Amino acid sequence: MEVSCEAGSGLSSAAGGINITDLFARRADVEAYKLPDLSLLLYEKSEGVAFPVSESGAEIWELCDGTHSVEEIVEDLALRYEAPRSQIEGDAREFLAVLLRHGLLDLHSSHS
Repeated sequence: MEVSCEAGSGLSSAAGGINITDLFARRADVEAYKLPDLSLLLYEKSEGVAFPVSESGAEIWELCDGTHSVEEIVEDLALRYEAPRSQIEGDAREFLAVLLRHGLLDLHSSHS
């Protein structure tokens, strides 16, 4: 499984700061447009910036409803993809870090 977002990569250090029990919620001012290949185009209205997201990234985006923990997101993806759980978790955490860095998600930390 490879999750991609054109907004950036190489955030493994940021991804390491995401706790498996953290919850993420899509920001209300971000519009999501589903494309024919099941990927998404995320449009951040206040900045006027669009982010193309892969199909697996779109699945993660849909699960960022403020009620699914990172662990639950990984479990859901593990049922859909034939990849090692550790890889799915790493990819998901990195993707969430990218979305968070670009202000597309709100973090509801398990530490608070």
